[in-house]
Amino acid sequence: MAKFILRFRGAGAKPAADVTRVKACAGVTVLDDSMPRMLLVEGAKSKVAHLAGSLEGWVISEERALQLPSPRPKVRSKAGAKRAA
Repeated sequence: MAKFILRFRGAGAKPAADVTRVKACAGVTVLDDSMPRMLLVEGAKSKVAHLAGSLEGWVISEERALQLPSPRPKVRSKAGAKRAA
């Protein structure tokens, strides 16, 4: 199962009736509904895509994880500086 972001593109906050419908859908689990216009869900891609298609004003995107670079500075060795020169 994969994680998906359902984003409401209509006016205002996400409709409570749509959120209830997503939560009631078998095979789809709501992981986070704290954002005013988004839901983080987990389920089979076909089920989530079908669900998003049946809800007016909602779009789906697959969650992507990005690896951030280390915030710690790296010490450059003097030997490396001589080779670059």
